[in-house]
Amino acid sequence: MQKRKPPSSTAQLQKKTAARPPSRDSQPSGDEITRSAPFQKATAEAGSYLNDPERLQELLVGAREKINHIPRGPFAETWPYLMAMIRLLRAYHLGEYRDVSSPNLLVIIAALIYFISPFDVIPDSVPILGNIDDAMVVRLALDSVRADLDTFMAWETSRV
Repeated sequence: MQKRKPPSSTAQLQKKTAARPPSRDSQPSGDEITRSAPFQKATAEAGSYLNDPERLQELLVGAREKINHIPRGPFAETWPYLMAMIRLLRAYHLGEYRDVSSPNLLVIIAALIYFISPFDVIPDSVPILGNIDDAMVVRLALDSVRADLDTFMAWETSRV
């Protein structure tokens, strides 16, 4: 049985979510988020982080700071993978790990840019709801890069 390859770029991530029907409740849909100006900005900026180690370091610091101050509830199923995204990006930044495709690395960076931004579809200052869109972006990114994250986590485990 042949394994289905996940989408490997932010453009494919956006295309994938565009086909989803709109949400019936107050939560934004994946389509609403990926078409939003904040997500588009994060996607456009992702590539510049790869060529700027200081900026990449700032992204990592921002992500680590935010995970210490947010409720895990909205991220219940994706929390381990969010943590893996941060660790993978750190290992990449340090030159310890390079077994990730550039398009998938850009998806992870775009998701983390969106994650740390306080100005997104639902501002982080809105109690309880402020992290729902962040969690959805992490979920959408995870749908695209899960295989690379699983490979990375296996690599981490083999190093211990």
